[in-house]
Amino acid sequence: MNRPGWSGHASGHASGDASDAASDTTPDASPDDPRRPRDAQRARVYRAESAVGVSPLAGLDACRTFAERVVGSLWWAVRFPACDLGGLPRFRPGNGARQAFFRDEPTGPTITLPRRYRAKGVVLHELVHWALWSDPGLPHHGTTFARVLVDATAEFAGPERAAELAVAFTDSGVRVGAPAVAGPDGRPVYGADEHRRLARGRARAAATRAAG
Repeated sequence: MNRPGWSGHASGHASGDASDAASDTTPDASPDDPRRPRDAQRARVYRAESAVGVSPLAGLDACRTFAERVVGSLWWAVRFPACDLGGLPRFRPGNGARQAFFRDEPTGPTITLPRRYRAKGVVLHELVHWALWSDPGLPHHGTTFARVLVDATAEFAGPERAAELAVAFTDSGVRVGAPAVAGPDGRPVYGADEHRRLARGRARAAATRAAG
């Protein structure tokens, strides 16, 4: 059974129709969020996830319970302490919606899950968006997102499913970031490698503009 289409940010998305042509090192802003780098891997991430097996959850309450188990775990707490159970996104049924998506709303974060998207992998995908949302320097589906999703899948859906996802990412040309490194407080921190690479891309672009 193939996984249905995915979404990952406030604008939502049902299938991988974004262009793969743009380099994920481009400094250009994402059109739906001008603070962020272009979301160049989005279509490839969706394509890869559509080839991975599904672990369905029996309804919206089961999705919420699974999310509470993830966010309430020590694994999650040491990596994303600011995203705790007290701030867990509200789960919405998405009646009439064509895709699942995470959204940061004025009343608090939400995850919308239409019936066909109620599965462990989809919940993990949207929780990873929530975990990384506060860092506007990262693309929505960049290399850091891919790394966190693989790691979270290994922890909460099992190493075999994580290996399947990693292979699908490779086959679809999705770049996966470096493993987390210990931060100043000793907790695992993601994204330093992607920040460095994007900064180099911005510096090269600035030098090109200055030379021109």
